[in-house]
Amino acid sequence: MTLRTAALAFLTLLPFVPWQSAVAQADFSGSVALQSDYRYRGQSLGDGRPSPQLTLNLDSPSGWYGGMFAAGTSIGDVRGAKLQAYGGYALRLRSGWSVEAGCSRATYTQLHSADYNECYAGASGERLTTRLYYSPRYFGGPARALYGEVNVFYPLHPSVNLIAHAGLLRTLRGRDWPATPASSRYDLKLGASLPFGNWSVQLAREYTRDDGIGYSYVPQRPSQAWVLSTNYAF
Repeated sequence: MTLRTAALAFLTLLPFVPWQSAVAQADFSGSVALQSDYRYRGQSLGDGRPSPQLTLNLDSPSGWYGGMFAAGTSIGDVRGAKLQAYGGYALRLRSGWSVEAGCSRATYTQLHSADYNECYAGASGERLTTRLYYSPRYFGGPARALYGEVNVFYPLHPSVNLIAHAGLLRTLRGRDWPATPASSRYDLKLGASLPFGNWSVQLAREYTRDDGIGYSYVPQRPSQAWVLSTNYAF
């Protein structure tokens, strides 16, 4: 069975596995956000215009979860959206850490040849999360890729939180392709978030190595940029 078939089967069957009986007790949450530039794994997925975003999550008491993410994107001269559905299972450990595994499907309304599947596994604590992703056709290209990331959240003050991110995209097999480096590419982010009740404002500096390989048909943006975003969680 291919990863695509497995991922689609996983997401299709997710509503019918153990948490169906507990759906009435499931927690629903989400957020709406506006970013000055939607940068995905260090590179811009637009032409520098603001990107509205929506996230919806459903978490069951048994550990199963699912959700979707939508963000405004620009590919060439066409404005559209990235739509991503995901589902998985999370287990909380006695140590206070939790581990998880799941799959996702990303779709681009302007360019379906860039659609792709990923499966992932990770662990998270109070102030740190890690994940490792695998895609057999990253961003629709003929290349297998791994992406690993570490995210840190640290409260500097009751009204200021430090956020940091480091990621590494590694091509496992396949030739160069838009979005896929010849070997590897890293991305970094460092910034601060200011919470105001359900609202938060974040300013971060993002950086990635400029290897001349960008996303398919997406205008090239500088390898480093300031990104301002505002978020409302519900």
